[in-house]
Amino acid sequence: MKNNSIYIKLSCLYFSAYWCLACYSPFLLLYLQDRKLSYVQMGFVFALNSLVNVLCQPVWGYITDKYLNIKKSLYISIIASAIAIVLLVQSYEYRFIILSTVVFVAFQSCISSLMDSLCYKIIYKYNNIKFGKVRLMGSAGYAISSFLLGIIIARTSINIAFYLYSIFSIFAVFSLCRLNFKDETPREEKSKAQPLQVLRNISLLVFLLSVTIASISYGANSSYVGVLLQETGGNTQNLGLLWFVIAMSEIPIFFISSKIINKIGSINTYLLSLLIFSLRFFLCTLWNNVSFIIAIQFLQGFTFPLFMAGALDYMSSIIPSEARSFSIALMSALIFGAGALIGNMGGGIIIERFGIFTLYQIMSVICFTALLIALTLKKKRGSSPSSL
Repeated sequence: MKNNSIYIKLSCLYFSAYWCLACYSPFLLLYLQDRKLSYVQMGFVFALNSLVNVLCQPVWGYITDKYLNIKKSLYISIIASAIAIVLLVQSYEYRFIILSTVVFVAFQSCISSLMDSLCYKIIYKYNNIKFGKVRLMGSAGYAISSFLLGIIIARTSINIAFYLYSIFSIFAVFSLCRLNFKDETPREEKSKAQPLQVLRNISLLVFLLSVTIASISYGANSSYVGVLLQETGGNTQNLGLLWFVIAMSEIPIFFISSKIINKIGSINTYLLSLLIFSLRFFLCTLWNNVSFIIAIQFLQGFTFPLFMAGALDYMSSIIPSEARSFSIALMSALIFGAGALIGNMGGGIIIERFGIFTLYQIMSVICFTALLIALTLKKKRGSSPSSL
């Protein structure tokens, strides 16, 4: 009974936190267009968003592993980001947009990785709780939020999305308060922890290299799929529908992700996601049709959930538990930070010079390159199914 209660409360936390995230990420492009920025300027803002991710997430993870507990870090980041996003609403000049983005992302960037770290701590204590079944609630919150916001923004303005982020953050804080789980690691043991030691693990470094390269394409897609939609005749409501399809398609695969990992192994799950990512981005270049572009996003269900579930499971199996927050934050920083930084900067330049379809062709090749790098891990280590 207690396990079920923990599962429900953790699911509510993911639902509310990702509901908030959908108030920002899917509509950042519309916000920047509303502020009359060029594609190169947009690319810089997207890249800055990623750079702050790279710098701040590992720091949050290190501080959490070494000094704080995960819940305290989450309280700070959720509340501070809810306050900081109001600065974006008030920013109209390019320099103020840059400053506001830095302040907001410095706190917001670590929320998902800290939740994942908390989830894995709970999983190791309550074996019947599976990451995929919890994470799917995040996708549900993201899907519903982005779909409704697409309709609301079309009838009002982009600013309403950022105000709603602050309002819905209250529900995330409330959900976190109700989650009665304490990190039982003694303070003395935390102070002795050496999270940076994991960087000596060669398999981890090869894996993170593959993750970083793959995230170049993933980051570019997250930022510029709105441009792809516009180039094929889409509008604001279509954008909300597209993100709804993306998020909803993740739910069934997250639900069965633990079974897939148990059947084929975590590294094979990760490799499969990269293969489908490459196919998905290539298909986006074949037809200049908004309906097809939206339909192809159903492949998100076979890409991102398998990518995240396989990656987290594989990484958790090769690192010590006392370095988990740092390691997950580092991986998240590389996915949503370093790789996305390159994808955002390069993507803006490529669109400006060659067009959106050329960008998606390059993204397909990049994902296949990441797949080839990750294949070397199968030689280093067997692909045995995880216990999670």
